[in-house]
Amino acid sequence: MNLFEEKVAFAGYVRIYNREKRTLIASTENNKCIMVSREISDIFKQAEKENLTFGELFDSVEDEASRELLVHLSEKLQSLAMWKHIEDELEKIPRSEVSIDITNNCNLRCKHCCISAGDNKRGCDLTTNELLELADRILLLNPATISVSGGEPLVRKDFREFTDRLRSKYKGTLILMTNAVLINNDEIAKYLTDNYDGFDISLDGYDEETCAMIRGEGVFEKVLNAVKLLQKYNGKISLSMVKTKKTADNIIKFSELCEKLGVKSLVRCFEPMGRGEKNKDLFEIKEDHTCACGTDWTREKDVFEKKKMYTIAPNIFSCHGAKTEFQIDQKGDVFPCPMFMSIEYKLFNILDIENPEEFISEKKYMESDGYKNFMKFMPYNCDNCKGCDKQLFCFSCAATVRKCVEENDFEYFCNECGKYYDMYWENHGTV
Repeated sequence: MNLFEEKVAFAGYVRIYNREKRTLIASTENNKCIMVSREISDIFKQAEKENLTFGELFDSVEDEASRELLVHLSEKLQSLAMWKHIEDELEKIPRSEVSIDITNNCNLRCKHCCISAGDNKRGCDLTTNELLELADRILLLNPATISVSGGEPLVRKDFREFTDRLRSKYKGTLILMTNAVLINNDEIAKYLTDNYDGFDISLDGYDEETCAMIRGEGVFEKVLNAVKLLQKYNGKISLSMVKTKKTADNIIKFSELCEKLGVKSLVRCFEPMGRGEKNKDLFEIKEDHTCACGTDWTREKDVFEKKKMYTIAPNIFSCHGAKTEFQIDQKGDVFPCPMFMSIEYKLFNILDIENPEEFISEKKYMESDGYKNFMKFMPYNCDNCKGCDKQLFCFSCAATVRKCVEENDFEYFCNECGKYYDMYWENHGTV
């Protein structure tokens, strides 16, 4: 792509914040940001207003050093995907992450389950024919990754039929999210590793006692046995544990267990949804201000300066829900992400669309009430945040914004993240 021939125009997802002599240019698409001088940003904005190409902009600068700087910064911003012509190219790239719950049934009754799996509260599962049709239609979302979950997906008698249908047409990354209790022999372990590229297994403990507290007696040993069987056939595994009142101080033990087993460890934050809402007194850590994605917002100035964190570009709010991330439930209803699976955020039902290829490619689901309700929790749309130049620093997940709205709990985030933003702005150098 010849940059000189392109128009100077920032992508729609780019947001620009000015303070005195410096400007922060941030992308909600890829978490990237860059600090430049206010003079430079004003030059780009004026060129955009005048509909200039980059070549015309560069030719208008007589001073060679200034011209070289403009070229350098233009190329830097291009590498960060900040320009409009890059946005157009990104639209052509298939990169969705699709998660599908193929059943709400489950062989366990975990106390923290956010969807109350097994309690028949979400409606009936699809028939086999409907599930196979769903497998075909999922591919229209251009998934780079498909995660198959439930409930417990292995309880479906047609699980292999669904997997075979999906694998016959899909060559991307296929992940199985499972409690692993039913992976109990070589034959099933071999079949799974032949078809799935990775396994996300919930363990929720580092020994029998801590696991049984949430998932039931005897589950711990069954999971460890399943891990050994999958590893026998080179399965790539991650084990996860939800952080609770009783396990928060023992995360190191869980990490040590995972290291011993040779698997990746993942600590999840508790969310009071589903059965978790009923049992939240057993799990919630009241004093912990942690978002749904697991980001701890406590930042101390001395640590910030001692570690020179201002030299590192900060994380920028970037939500891919309903853009490149989709969650499908066991009825075929499509939602922006796993954290927004209630009816008010429903985008569409993938089996009800007469022309799903056109519907998805033209993003007609963005006209739905579900999408509009979801977008209310983007910081730049939220009444509490949209007028603030710190809006992209305080949150990394729309679910956290929603929680703050529902609980009127913005003060803590504004204070802590505002301090971080100010320290970054004060110390970080421009390019």
